[in-house]
Amino acid sequence: MKITRQTQRLFRLQQGFFYILLVTVIVLLAKLSIDTNRQFDWTANNRHTLSETSIQLLKEIDDTINIQVFISPNDQLRPATVELLSRYQAHTDKLDISYIDPAFSPDQVRALNIQQQGEMVVSQGEQQQHVFDLSEQSLTNALITVSRQQEQWLVFIEGHGERSLFEQSNFSLSTWAQQLQSQGFKLHAQNLVKTPEIPDNTAALVITSPTRDWLTGEVALIKDYLDQGGNLLWLAEPEQTDSLNALSESLGIDFVAGTVMDPNTAMLGIDDPRFVLISDYANHPVGVATASVSLLAEATALQQSESESSQNWRYLNLLNSQSDAWVESNAITQENIPLQQFDEGADLHGPFSLGYVLTREQQAQSRNQRVAIIGDSDFVSNAYIGNAANLDLAMALVNWLAHDDKLIKIPVKTNVGTQLTLTKNQSLILGLGFLVVLPLTLLAIGLGIWWQRRRR
Repeated sequence: MKITRQTQRLFRLQQGFFYILLVTVIVLLAKLSIDTNRQFDWTANNRHTLSETSIQLLKEIDDTINIQVFISPNDQLRPATVELLSRYQAHTDKLDISYIDPAFSPDQVRALNIQQQGEMVVSQGEQQQHVFDLSEQSLTNALITVSRQQEQWLVFIEGHGERSLFEQSNFSLSTWAQQLQSQGFKLHAQNLVKTPEIPDNTAALVITSPTRDWLTGEVALIKDYLDQGGNLLWLAEPEQTDSLNALSESLGIDFVAGTVMDPNTAMLGIDDPRFVLISDYANHPVGVATASVSLLAEATALQQSESESSQNWRYLNLLNSQSDAWVESNAITQENIPLQQFDEGADLHGPFSLGYVLTREQQAQSRNQRVAIIGDSDFVSNAYIGNAANLDLAMALVNWLAHDDKLIKIPVKTNVGTQLTLTKNQSLILGLGFLVVLPLTLLAIGLGIWWQRRRR
C-alpha cells in the first residue's frame, strides 16, 4: 500500500481522535470514581458492613437525630470513627453529625459529662444517650433508645416468688433486663403489698410466673389497672397459683391443666419433650418480627373462654404448637421423661395455643389497650433466652405492648464470634499437614521435575 501525504494526515487525525477519546474516558472514569463509592464486604460475618438491624432502623427514622463526637483531630480512633458513622450516613440523611475537639470545647465537655476520647452523645429532643465504645451494636442501641418518643417504664410485679430481674442465676431475667435497658426501657420491680399503686407512667405491667398466692386486693389492683386501659404481659407456667384465676377469667383466657409435650424437639437433638418448638406464628407484628423458630420449656396451653366480662376484647392466637404435640396429664419426673408418650383418652392432642394477644378500644385514649399472655416464662430466663429466636420474640412483645410499633420489626443486634476453636485432633492434623505433608509434597514435586530434566 502506497502511503501518501493524505494518508498520513488521515492517520494523524485518527491518532488525534484516539487520544482525545482516551483522555475523555480517563476523565469520565476519574469523575465517576470520585462521585461513586461502592464497597463489597466479603468477610464471613460482614463485619465491615452495617447489619440489617441497623439499616432497618435507619429507614424508620423520621426526625433528625444529633450525634456529637468528642474526639481530637489527631486521635488514632478518629479514622475508624469517621468510617463507622459514614456507613450510617449512607443509609439516611436524618443524622446530624458534628465532631468536637474536647481541648477547645471545655464547657460542652463539662455540661455533657464527657469522660473519654471518642465518646459520642446521641440525642433527639429531650432523649439523650452516651456511647462509649466504637461498635455498631452500641451505636444502634443508642439510636433505638433516643427514637422512643417518651420514657417507657416496665413494672415487674414481685413478692410472690416471681423471677428476679437482677440475679444472675439460670432462671432469673437479668439478660433480658439488660437488653431492655439497652433499648431505652426503664425497669421497676414493685411489691403491691408495700406499694399498692401502679405508677401512671407505666407502659406495661409484667407478671412472671408467680409461685405463691396473691392476695385478693392485689388481684383487684391489677384488674383496676386493666379497667383504666393499662397494658399487660403475663408469662405463665403449668404450676402457677390458682389465686390468679379471677384475673384470667376477666381476660377470657383459660389455662389447660398439664404440661405441653412436643416430640419434634428430637430433631434438634433435644431428648426432653417438655421443650416445645414454635414455628407457627399469627400474622401479627410480633409474629412477623420473630424471624425463626422459638423454643419454650415446660409450657402450658391456653384457650379462649366464654366469660361475659371479656366480650370487649379482640383475641388473636399468636403462638401455635406442632400438630402432634400433646398435654401430659400425669406427673412428670426426671426418671419418666424418656417414657413420655401420648395416651389416647387420657391426654389432650394438639395443636395448642401457647400465646394470645388481646386488644381493646379505649374511648378515653387515642390508642388501643394491649395484653399478651404467654404460656411460658422460661423462654426469657437466662438459661434459654439465647436459644433460637426467643430474644426476638421477647423484645417484640414488649415493643408491641409499649406501642413502639415501628421498632417491633427491628431485631436485636448481637455480636458474631470470630474465634476459630479447634479440637486436639484437628490441631494435630493441621500441624502434620503444614510440617510434614506439605514439605514432602513440595520435595516430591521438585524431585520429579529434576528427574524429568535429567532424562532429557
